[in-house]
Order: sequence, then C-alpha cells, then structure tokens
Amino acid sequence: MGSYIIRKIIGIIPLLLIVSIIMFLFMNLLPGNVVDSILSEGGTVEQQQKLMERYGLDLPIYVQYWTWLTNFVRGDMGVSHFSGQEVSERLAERFPVTLELILISIIIAILVGVTVGLICAVKRNKPTDYVLSTISMVGVAMPAFWLGMLLIMLVSVKLQWLPASGFVKFSVDPIENLKTMILPSVTLGLSLAAPIARQTRSAMLDALSQDYIITAYSKGLKNKLVFWKHALRNALIPVVTSITNQINGLIGGAFVVETVFLIPGMGKSNVDAINQRDNPVVMGLSMAVVITVVIVNLVADILNAYIDPRITFSEK
Repeated sequence: MGSYIIRKIIGIIPLLLIVSIIMFLFMNLLPGNVVDSILSEGGTVEQQQKLMERYGLDLPIYVQYWTWLTNFVRGDMGVSHFSGQEVSERLAERFPVTLELILISIIIAILVGVTVGLICAVKRNKPTDYVLSTISMVGVAMPAFWLGMLLIMLVSVKLQWLPASGFVKFSVDPIENLKTMILPSVTLGLSLAAPIARQTRSAMLDALSQDYIITAYSKGLKNKLVFWKHALRNALIPVVTSITNQINGLIGGAFVVETVFLIPGMGKSNVDAINQRDNPVVMGLSMAVVITVVIVNLVADILNAYIDPRITFSEK
C-alpha cells in the first residue's frame, strides 16, 4: 500500500503544476489588477508605477509565475497585496471554518442520502419509492444558492428560528456556532444527499438482482442478513465513489453558500480576493482547495480497495 500511495502522490505533482499555471494565467487575463483596487479613487501615474514595482506586476508573467511557484514550494504563500496579511495566516483562519461547514454537510448528506436510497430500494415501485425518488430528482436539479435563500426566507425570516447569516467560532460559543452553521450545512448537505440517494437506490437494486443474492435466498438465509451483509457491502462501492465525486463539487458549492450566508470561510475570502485581484490570496487559497480535492480522491481510492476485495493496490 505504501508504494501505491507514493505512486499516486508522484502522479499528483504534474496535475498540481498544470492547475497552478491555468489559475495564474486566468487571474492575469482578468481586466484590472490589485493596483486598481487599492487606488480605487484614482492615483497619480507615479503611485501606480511604484505599486506595480512593489508587487512585481511590471515583470513578465512567466517571471511572476516562477517567483510564486518557487516561494510556494518552499512553503511561502506570499502576502496579500490588498491587506498585507500573510496568505498562510489567512488560510489558517478561514480553512477551519470551511472544513467545519463541509464536514457537517457530509454527515447530513450521507445520513439522509443513504437512508432515503435504502428505503427506496426496499419499497421499490411503491408509493414511498415514487415520492422519495421524485424529491431526489428535484434535489439534484435545485441549485444550492436557491435552496439556501428559500431556507433563509422560511426558517430565518418567517419562523425566526435560526440566524440568516454570520458566524461564531466554536471555541467562543459552541451553541451559537451550531446555530449559525445549521442552515448552511443543511443547504449543502441536501444538495449532496439527492444524488447519493439516487446512486444508493440504483446500486442496491443492482446488487439485489445478482445471482449470489438469489442463491443466498434459495439457501434460506434471512432477508435482513442477505440485505445488510451481502447486498449492502457490494452496493457501497459505487456509492463511496459517488460520495467522493459529490464531495469535490461540495467544496465548490461551499464557496457559494459561504457567500450567501456571509460565512468567513475560504470561499468568501477567495471571492473577495478575486474581486480585488489579490493574486497571492487567490492562488494560495485555490491551491489549498485543489490539494484537498486530490487528497479526498486518494482516500476514496484506498477506501474502495478496502471495501472491494477484488481491488488490490498492486493492480493500480
């Protein structure tokens, strides 16, 4: 397993390099720069030139990228051009907020999605199956930001049960922290639960139709034993893959939800940095997200190998 993980990590390096080049080019192709944001009310040509030289924006783009890359490899993410804050410091502040949002959302998504999928598989072609499957289809098509606004209008504005925006650190007040995280987490979690439910239903129905399941029934094994021990384990393989794929999209969805609910996580910080053309912040936070996605995929591959005995690390 160690050699398998090392091979995967080595294969990740070119991917990260390509992604960093694309992101750097994209930020430099956008109109305007951080100097325009700092001198929003105008400035002299001399002031603009000094800022351009200070941030290295007067250098060729390949020189700017090489400087950023060599610093990043050494662990130096740079300094925000707009605020002067270390990017690593901002990452340390914002990453735990986004991580908490994603973890709670994943728990909600798995509990709801897998449960609904199993119920649909057991109640196949019955009213319960039709109703839950229809709700899942609607959930797949529903944008997270739209669901978030609906929840804000219903739960926060009309019922006044939970705050519509803001964030309180868990270390400051655990109860208030959970109150501020419930709506955003439910918004993200439900958007992920719908496709998980559909995948779980499909995988369970496929597993239950296999010959070994029919053989197990013919041997007189109890329905619960066949369902939970034999069918569910094999059905989990595509479900785990589906959850992993959805988690990758969930990280991007967190950016939108953080903006809707005004949560000071990586998503909102990255959006603000893009608007300010603050390249070091955008590159640092974006690369942290990309590395997180890569790690999630690696963990999913390892989990699949453990769940499915037919998969071996040597085959990969």
